Amino acid sequence: MTLKLNLRILRFTSLPKLWINRYRENLLIIFLYSMIAIGLMGPMASDSIIFSTGETQAHLAYLIQGRMALEEGQFPLRIAPYENNGLRYASFQFYSQIPYTLGGLIYKFITPNNPYTAYKIMLWGALLIGGLFIYRLSRWLTSNRIAAILAGLSYMSAPYFLNTVHARGAFPEAIAQGILPIVLYYIIRSYNSPKIYYILLSSIAWFALATTHIITFIYGSLFFGILGFLLFLKQPKTHTSRKQLARVTISHILGWLLGMYFLMPVVLESKYVSMRFYVDQISPYVTNWMTPLANLLSPTALPPTPTGEGITYGLTPAVGWVFLTAWGVVLYYYSSSKTLPPGLSPNRIYIFALLYIFPLALFITWSPINFWHLLPKSLWVTQFTFRFLTHVMWSGALLVGYASIFLFKRHLNSRHLLIGILLIVIANRSWLPIPKGSITVNEVLEDPKFGYSGAVDYLNRSSVDTLYGNAQLPLLSNTWIPGHESWNHIDKRLLPVVLENERSWRILPIWKKTDNPVLILEGKVVQDTVPTNPTTLLVTVLELHSDENKEIIGEISLNKPRISARIPFTSEKLKNLEFHEGLFRLQFIVKGNIEQGQRPKIELDNFVFEGMSFEDTIIPLDVTRDQCTSRGIKTFCEVSVGEQARVVQLPAMYYPRMQQVKIDGRLVDYFPVNYYDYNLVGLRLKPGNHNMQVIFVGLDWANSISFVAWLSVIVITITLNTNNIKKMSNKIIKK
Repeated sequence: MTLKLNLRILRFTSLPKLWINRYRENLLIIFLYSMIAIGLMGPMASDSIIFSTGETQAHLAYLIQGRMALEEGQFPLRIAPYENNGLRYASFQFYSQIPYTLGGLIYKFITPNNPYTAYKIMLWGALLIGGLFIYRLSRWLTSNRIAAILAGLSYMSAPYFLNTVHARGAFPEAIAQGILPIVLYYIIRSYNSPKIYYILLSSIAWFALATTHIITFIYGSLFFGILGFLLFLKQPKTHTSRKQLARVTISHILGWLLGMYFLMPVVLESKYVSMRFYVDQISPYVTNWMTPLANLLSPTALPPTPTGEGITYGLTPAVGWVFLTAWGVVLYYYSSSKTLPPGLSPNRIYIFALLYIFPLALFITWSPINFWHLLPKSLWVTQFTFRFLTHVMWSGALLVGYASIFLFKRHLNSRHLLIGILLIVIANRSWLPIPKGSITVNEVLEDPKFGYSGAVDYLNRSSVDTLYGNAQLPLLSNTWIPGHESWNHIDKRLLPVVLENERSWRILPIWKKTDNPVLILEGKVVQDTVPTNPTTLLVTVLELHSDENKEIIGEISLNKPRISARIPFTSEKLKNLEFHEGLFRLQFIVKGNIEQGQRPKIELDNFVFEGMSFEDTIIPLDVTRDQCTSRGIKTFCEVSVGEQARVVQLPAMYYPRMQQVKIDGRLVDYFPVNYYDYNLVGLRLKPGNHNMQVIFVGLDWANSISFVAWLSVIVITITLNTNNIKKMSNKIIKK
C-alpha cells in the first residue's frame, strides 16, 4: 500500500519537472513573442482613452455586451442584450462568438473594471498565438529553430495584421488572424500523421475560426483547399496520399459539425438579414480602389488616397517588403538550384505550393480585372479585396523561414536571429500608427452601443405582407444596405424625404377594401434645417412599376418646428391608380426653394396608419414593452387584449424558424410586424389576458448535431489523454 502511494506521489511530482524540461525551448520562444506582442500593442498603451479610429469603439461595445449576455446565462452567445433598445438583437448568432465570449470572460473575472484591458489582452493573445503556430509549422517544415522564429515574428508584425489590429480596429478579424495559423498547423500535421489527436485538434481549430470570423473561415477553407490541391498534384497518387486527404477532409467536416449551431443559421437564415443585401449588391471589385498596386508594394504605410491630415489613420494596405523579399529569394533558389539545402528536400512540395499561393493571394487583393462577376455571389461575402492580405501573410511568413535557410545554408545562429528581428521590426514599423482618439472607456461603458458598425447588419428583412394599424412604418427604401447613413436614419427616426425628380420610396402592402386608412405623421423639423422660404412636403402614392402614375394625397408645411398631420387615403384620391401585386409605393417630396439643396430633416414621433380593421390593428411596442421582461434568450409577457386590437407586437426582433413562441403554454406561429425598420414578433390573439413567451433557440436540429459532435470529441479526447498520461507515468516509474 505504501509503495503504491509513493509511486503516485512520484508521478505527480515528476510530471511538472518533466514537462518544463521537455518544453523549455518553447517557453523561451513564448516569452520572446510575448514581449514583442506587447511592443506591437504600443498604440493602445492607454487604459482610459481608446484608440478610436476604425471600429474599435463598436467592438469594445460588443465585448461589453458579451459580458452582459454571459451574466444573463447565455452560452453560447446569441443575443445582444443592450443593443437596439434591448429588442433581443441576434448579432452574436450571425456575426461572431469566440472573441466576445472569451473577451467577456476576461472582462468579468480578470479585468472587471476595464473592458478595454480585456479587449487588448485578446488582441495580444492573437498576435502571440498567430506567431507561435507559424513558428511551430515553420520549424516542422524547415527543421531550423532560428528560421522558424523569424517566420513567426514576420507573421506577428505583418503590415496587414497591424492594420487590422490598430488602424481598422477589426477585432474579430484580428482574432481570426491569430487562429488561422493554428488551423493551418493542424491541417498539415493531420495530413502527414495518422494520429487521431491531430484530426481532433484540427476540427476544434476550424470551429474556433468559423465562430470568430466567417469571412476568414470561408476563404481560409478555399486557400487551404488550394494548398491541398497543389500538394496532391505534386506527389505520387498512392493509397497513402488519398488517406492524407481523407484525414484533412474529415477534420474540416468535423469542424463544421462542431459549429453547426452557428454556421447553419448563417448559411440558411442570413439571406433575409441586412448584411446579405450588402453582399448581393456590392461586388468586391468596386472596393479595389483601396488596394492599388503601388500601395501593396510600398515599403511604408500609405493610404490609398491622400488625406487632409497628412498622417495615416485608417486603411494602409501593403504586402510588406519582408514577404516580398522572401518570395523572391525562395523563387530564385527553388528555380535555379537542382538540389535544396539539407533537410528541405522532403518538403519541396510545400515550397512549390507556397510560391503559387503567395502571388495568387496578392493578385486577388489587387484585382486589376473584374473576375468577380464570374464567381458566385456567395464569395462576395469578403466585401473588400484587402482581406486577401491575410493569405499573403501566412504564405509569406512560411516563405520567410525558407528564405532564411536558402540565404545562409543552415548556418544560422543567434547573431542572425538578432539581426533578423531588428530588420523585420524596422521594415514593418510604419504600420504602427501614432495613437489617436478622444473617446474614453467610461463613455463607452455608459452607452455600449455598436453604432453604425453592426447595429443594423443583422436585422431581419423579411417582407411584411399586411399593413397593420398602429404599427410604426418603415423609414428607409427597400434597397437600403447597412452603413452609417442607414443607421443614422434608424437611430434618429428620420423621415426619408427627396427633392423633386429624385427617387426614394417604401414599397408597402395595400390595405383591405374594408379599411379606411389615415396616415398619421407627427414629429419635429430639426431646428437648423427649418426652411426660411415657403416649403411643402408632398405625400405621394405611386403605382408599383410606374413613376408616371402617381397621386399627391397630402401636403404638409415645413416652415414650423413641429408637424402634425392626418392624411386620409380615400378611394377618391387614388381612383386613377392601379395597385399591382397588392403593393404600392409611398414617397415624400420636398417642394420649395431649398437653400443650397439643404433638405429639411424630420425626426418622427409617430408614423402610423389608423383606420384598419381590429383584426389588423396592433397593440404597439410602446404598450407591450412595460408588460414584458427579457433576460438572455427569453422574453416573457402578460398582455391584456381588448376588442379594438387583435395583434400584439412584442419587444423581440423577428427571426423566422429560430424562435419558439408560446401563448398560454402552447406553441404558436408568429409573424413579422414593422416597428420602423425593425421586424418585431407579432401574434394574433383573442380578447382576454394572455401569457406569452419568446425564446431564441437558433435552429434546433443544428444545435442537436453540434451537441452530439462536441460530446463525441470530448469523449475521444478524454480517452486519448488518459492513455497518454498512463504511458508517461509508466516511463517515469521505469526510470
